[in-house]
Amino acid sequence: MGAGRLLLVPLSLVAGAVGLVAVQGVTARRTIERLPEADGVLGTHGDVGDALHLVVLGDSVAAGVGISHHDETLAGRLAALLASDADVCPRAVRRTVVAESGLTAAGVLDLLEARAADIRDADVVVVSVGVNDAKGLHSTRRWRVELAALLAGLTTTAPGARVVLLGVPDMAMFTRLPRPLRSVLGVRSRSLDRAGRDLVATYPQVQHLALRADLLGEGGAPAFAADGFHPSAALHEAMAREMHRMVRPA
Repeated sequence: MGAGRLLLVPLSLVAGAVGLVAVQGVTARRTIERLPEADGVLGTHGDVGDALHLVVLGDSVAAGVGISHHDETLAGRLAALLASDADVCPRAVRRTVVAESGLTAAGVLDLLEARAADIRDADVVVVSVGVNDAKGLHSTRRWRVELAALLAGLTTTAPGARVVLLGVPDMAMFTRLPRPLRSVLGVRSRSLDRAGRDLVATYPQVQHLALRADLLGEGGAPAFAADGFHPSAALHEAMAREMHRMVRPA
């Protein structure tokens, strides 16, 4: 058997695997239940003193897909926790959600630029982005460039804000996705998360919150909403508690 013949089998297997992943991706998009975004993008928690402004910016996680109201999402839970810091610095907290399902890092930057007036006076900004970049199989280089542009734009728009970048979850844990698609997206999402963590280290006012595996099953509560893809209310609450430890007044 010649060298060309030897290469034919592995190359055909690779092509077949790529084709299968593509088909599974299309099928997943068609079959995963489409849930609405949460109501209540604006809200106030507490009534003491000048309000701290919390902005949650980003994709469907920030938009609260699968949750009925933002009182139960990361935005509302974190705002309530910050407002309850009576032993440190009691104050009201005003929340603003600036988010849209399906956005990549480049899309969130476009949204930031369009809604800059709603963000520039923020005291705390939480950014959720990365899952759609992983789903799109964006390269790590592309992700790094586009995330850097987003962070630069955000820290310029809201220079006084403390920023928390939500880590990209390991999509190998998304059991609603079939294999090998789940494995491929797991590799991609982990790579993007590492790049995001490294990039955040170059910004003094930005922190990275890793979505550890234990957060996904904290307290035995379900990690996912009804579609098996977006975070449940319990996971939103767990993320809010982790973020509160990072941004609460000293």
